[in-house]
Amino acid sequence: MPASTSSVPTLPLGPDTSLSSEALERAALHPNTTIASSDAARTALRRARTALGTVRDDGAPVYGVTTGFGPLHEYEADDAPDAHGDGLLAHLATGSGDWVAPPLVRALTAARLHSLAQGHSAIRPSTFDGLVAIFEANVVPAVPAIGSVGASGDLTPLAHVARACTGEGLVLDDGTPAPAAPALSGAGVAPVDLDARDALALVNGTDFMTAAAALAVARTQRLLERAEVLTGWAYRLLGCSLEPLDARLHEARGHTGQVDSAAAIREEATRDGRHGRDERPLQEVYSLRCAPQILGAVRDQLDYTRQVVETELNGVTDNPVIDPDEPAALHGGNFQGQQVAFAADALNEATTQIGVLAERQIDLLLSPEQTDGAPPLLAWDPGPTSGLAGAQLTATALVAELRQNAQMAGTSSIPTNGDNQDIVSMGALAARTAHEQTEHLAPLLAVLGLALAQLTHLREEGRADGPAPSPPDWMPAVDPIKEDRPLRREIDHIATEWTTPPDLPPAPDA
Repeated sequence: MPASTSSVPTLPLGPDTSLSSEALERAALHPNTTIASSDAARTALRRARTALGTVRDDGAPVYGVTTGFGPLHEYEADDAPDAHGDGLLAHLATGSGDWVAPPLVRALTAARLHSLAQGHSAIRPSTFDGLVAIFEANVVPAVPAIGSVGASGDLTPLAHVARACTGEGLVLDDGTPAPAAPALSGAGVAPVDLDARDALALVNGTDFMTAAAALAVARTQRLLERAEVLTGWAYRLLGCSLEPLDARLHEARGHTGQVDSAAAIREEATRDGRHGRDERPLQEVYSLRCAPQILGAVRDQLDYTRQVVETELNGVTDNPVIDPDEPAALHGGNFQGQQVAFAADALNEATTQIGVLAERQIDLLLSPEQTDGAPPLLAWDPGPTSGLAGAQLTATALVAELRQNAQMAGTSSIPTNGDNQDIVSMGALAARTAHEQTEHLAPLLAVLGLALAQLTHLREEGRADGPAPSPPDWMPAVDPIKEDRPLRREIDHIATEWTTPPDLPPAPDA
């Protein structure tokens, strides 16, 4: 049954529109998202294409239109523009690894459409409209995860998107690659015809890395907020002194992220009016006492990454860039993704540190000496039952994954492309890793939520001393672990709830 119009997200595109990471995420996750190209976008598309014609009529060389590609730019190639574009996409459609998940493919496609709608790429308006129709029909190109070095844009993944839109490539059918032409026909949309400029405009951009980083930003924002509230819940459960959360303490240091994280933790820690217990030490261990400083640093890194990624998302990363006012074709390197690479690396480090903190808090909750004598491993009946022993092993393994993947990619340049691309950003690797890291962090935080819930249940049943404050409103109901049971499904359920946008309209039934 089709979703009602009011429940379908609309993604506005054009030079008069600024997209956020969350807006891109909503469009990526909802299969019925519609594209709203502004009047300014329509005008910009027409002006850029007209300007390209003027530049060519004046006899000026235009990379990829009158020339070959990459190190072959000194060779002429102007006789058969359609064949020239087909050849570009064909030779770039390589790659390796798993197929990229549909939400990320939809995100990078939407990001490329927004860049094209700025009116500096000279794609034909009819081609743009055809791409929009394919996106709105939820035809998802099959894109391999590995293949971009993030220097001349994300050439390989975007070539797979473009070829699928022409009917020559592959699309995903329930996760399985299938020929694109029948899928387009079945969806009631026509394949697009691309000339050389259209084809190059589709692949010469940083949209794979930008989309992956934007999705990581949106997800990490939610998970960070969960981590702050879970920490506040731990303060309430353990009866910690509120002094480490005092606003005066954090304002004295001056870091905005730290001030904001302390406020978020403090709000949860004081939610039921309880204050510190005399039995607690004057100074808690660092995973509690320094949580505002740690999570505040994450906030600052996240704000930096968001600023870079959303600037890139709303910018133009093509080559050449068409100036419709001059008119001129400006040859440069806006496709070099170093800014996004550095920002994604920073986010990767910050995400890892949330996980490190959460693992330490889990260990604290499972240690009787830190919980005023709660049963070890929060076992309901220690000996016959093992509590969260297995879940802690998973949490430890997840931290190892986070740490192993927290290596910088943005300084891993390897010359390629006949040394034409003699320094590359590896931004796709950095951003893809940052996106994947959220998939490790979410279940780790879910284990922390289970531990806090189990300690609450133990206290409610008189099996541990201390208060049993209610959990946060968004914490899914969890049954007490009285007997050992597999927790994989519960961990996955909580992780999914915490990574999904809370205001996402339901998708229509298949």
